[in-house]
Amino acid sequence: MFFVIVISSFLAISSYVFIRGYQALPPVLTLRIIYAVLFASGFISFFLRMYLGDRVHERVAVPLSDIGFTFIIALVYFALIALGVDILRLINYFIKIFPEIILRNWALSKQILLYGSLLTVFTLLIIGNINFNNPSVTRYNITTDKKLPGGEMKIVLASDFHLSSYINAKHLRRYVELINSQQGDIVALAGDIADRDVRPLKEQNMGYELSKLNAKYGVFAVTGNHEFYGGNREEIYELIRGAGISLLLDSAVHSPFGFVIAGRDDMTNRKRASLDSILAGFDLTLPVILLDHQPKHLSDARLNGIDIQLSGHTHRGQFWPGSILVDAMFDLAYGHRKIEKTDYVVTSGIGLWGPKFRIGTKSEVVVIEWKELPATTGTTASESTSSKSSESTASAESSSSKTTASKSSGSSSSTREH
Repeated sequence: MFFVIVISSFLAISSYVFIRGYQALPPVLTLRIIYAVLFASGFISFFLRMYLGDRVHERVAVPLSDIGFTFIIALVYFALIALGVDILRLINYFIKIFPEIILRNWALSKQILLYGSLLTVFTLLIIGNINFNNPSVTRYNITTDKKLPGGEMKIVLASDFHLSSYINAKHLRRYVELINSQQGDIVALAGDIADRDVRPLKEQNMGYELSKLNAKYGVFAVTGNHEFYGGNREEIYELIRGAGISLLLDSAVHSPFGFVIAGRDDMTNRKRASLDSILAGFDLTLPVILLDHQPKHLSDARLNGIDIQLSGHTHRGQFWPGSILVDAMFDLAYGHRKIEKTDYVVTSGIGLWGPKFRIGTKSEVVVIEWKELPATTGTTASESTSSKSSESTASAESSSSKTTASKSSGSSSSTREH
């Protein structure tokens, strides 16, 4: 039923945009034929890409992705523009709001609106692609009254790589360099490392690129919902483990450095273990970090003594107005929030699903400076501060220092910053 609703909605929006665009074109047959062919090409490419996935060769999958996914983004914005115009026309039917010059020259006005819409959407696509290709670093300062190794820990959080033939080894190489350049004590990968099929990851030797990730206290990962979609998730797990990454599947680790880190299987697994059973037998007086891909049921962490929960999944909507939708779907769709003694951090992700555009959002790596409060303060409050308040949530501020992943050979050393 869900599939039928999605497909029906997509067909309805596509038909609406096609008809409105066709009506706005000048009455030139050649131009209208070109328009119809281009529209059909984008429409068919998207459906072929969704159906075939990475089962076809990269030389076919990538062009289908470029055309089909770009078509989807453009379709959404053209639909919003057309809907806005139709609403204004409806208002004008009852209350005259259009100037007389527009009404007298309606055919010309439609063409001007068409060209303006094309320019607007084209500009948004360029900006969105630049945002995707230049991941930034978002920083949070968080405190705890628990004892941390050396009094502080730097946690580097990355999520939602969605590695495939589309987000390929070239992208991953840049991501790894950016992550390592932060010199984290811990690197945490919060799920959706693979997009769906493991084949392109093996063909492009992405396990080798992942093996370059390094951190003083270890590199840890959990699953996301996309690891469940390809039907070969055990091979994905094997690739991740083979890269020297500690994959936490409903399990926890007592680090010899004096903290506990736990990871939950994605909630796509309806039989995943309860958090209290995962933590059974562990010393919760130590700092406790939880990796859980989807930021749902936040109270689980709070009720089980978790100090920091790290999540991804939402992509912050990826492009506006998706950000509005995810804000309505999740208690915390992005950023940092403290509830009682538990800090929650949700990242928008370093990669993305589908279209390579970030419009109103960003690709990012998150750096958390986790510091131990002096014993004399007697406070247990957690603070999240930054130099850029525009990236804050209601309870915390985050800063985003625009950092482009630079190309370098090898991996960075992991030393703690003081």
